[in-house]
Amino acid sequence: MNIQKVRAILEKYKQHFKLIHKEEIYKWQAVKCFQDNWDINAYNFYDMLNKSFNKAYNLLDSGNYFPKKMLLKNTEINPDFVKELFIRLYDEEVDLNERINIFQEKFKELNSNNFPNTSDYQDIRAIIVYLCLRYPERYYLYKFEMFKKFSQFIDHPYKPVRGHFENILQYLTLCNIVKEEIILDKKLQELHKTRITETEFNDNSLNILTQDIIYATVKHFEKFDSGVKQVSALNRLKRKDKFVKPKINEAILKGRFVNYLENEKANKKIGDLGEILVLQHEQEKLKSLGMSKVPIHKSKYEGDGLGYDILSYDEAGNEIFIEVKTTTVNYDAPFYITRNELERSQKDNNQFYLYRLFEFDLNYCTANYYIHKGDLTELCINPVSFRVIVEDIDN
Repeated sequence: MNIQKVRAILEKYKQHFKLIHKEEIYKWQAVKCFQDNWDINAYNFYDMLNKSFNKAYNLLDSGNYFPKKMLLKNTEINPDFVKELFIRLYDEEVDLNERINIFQEKFKELNSNNFPNTSDYQDIRAIIVYLCLRYPERYYLYKFEMFKKFSQFIDHPYKPVRGHFENILQYLTLCNIVKEEIILDKKLQELHKTRITETEFNDNSLNILTQDIIYATVKHFEKFDSGVKQVSALNRLKRKDKFVKPKINEAILKGRFVNYLENEKANKKIGDLGEILVLQHEQEKLKSLGMSKVPIHKSKYEGDGLGYDILSYDEAGNEIFIEVKTTTVNYDAPFYITRNELERSQKDNNQFYLYRLFEFDLNYCTANYYIHKGDLTELCINPVSFRVIVEDIDN
């Protein structure tokens, strides 16, 4: 991923801010309208829904695309059914893919009964709009073509495929990385504040702004041609053979204050960029070997919990499971291994590879790395926390 291009885009966005602002301010107004009117327990659910989506016309109804129209028509007939769908969709404790699938499947059934042979238009794009309006600090407005073109422009290694849920996970990751660059740009944030009045949503999370920048890049492509070329990942990731051994660290019973929230954000960005670099490295490696096989970013395709990040292949074409750990400092900096990662390394020890990226450069996405192959048990000697599961002993 080309961070230099992202920064060049931010500069161009500031130059064309007034023009873009006039065309896109409706997004902040749509979120404000929804936030002011949404009430899942409203006596008249249809009227409440209609008011909540009153300014979302550009997001939900345009050209031959009518998700808002069909949403309201079905709600008018079956308000309680649609209400239950939104309760499920907005339950953040449930897996995102599961929520989206349930909403689509159940609404399709409802629409087929109410309006046979008529499209319901409840695609992923529309459902992400619903999520963004409800949780503007968690999600980003989404369009497939926008994501595809922007990914190409900033040299992102992921190739979006229409209809794949993986697109959403990759898109959210990409947006988070772009947002971190926006957070560093104080002038851009000051410009952004000038657009917020009492009729617009106060976008403190910068999520709407992030998507607006991505969309503006695609729409005004000729204005954002930065010309910044990125070096091959094979040259940006340098292997350094290290023969490391674990070091015992005694627990220190001492109070301290740490900004864990900010540290987690920074580590997430570094971790995501490290995985993207390795994915691109594996793509180029396999291509250089003349293989048609393509590595898969499994942690973004199926979510966390698999015990590894990237499915790739060795020189003989055999599957390998790559877990990526990234740091901006030296190779001996501590890192964390989850239970799932440990168990995956034990189960598939001949195929498991830990890529430890160190001295990661956030400006140019370069790093050194060493590889630990196989079982991670020998490294896991410093327990940090324990998951406690209890049950009633009287039962």
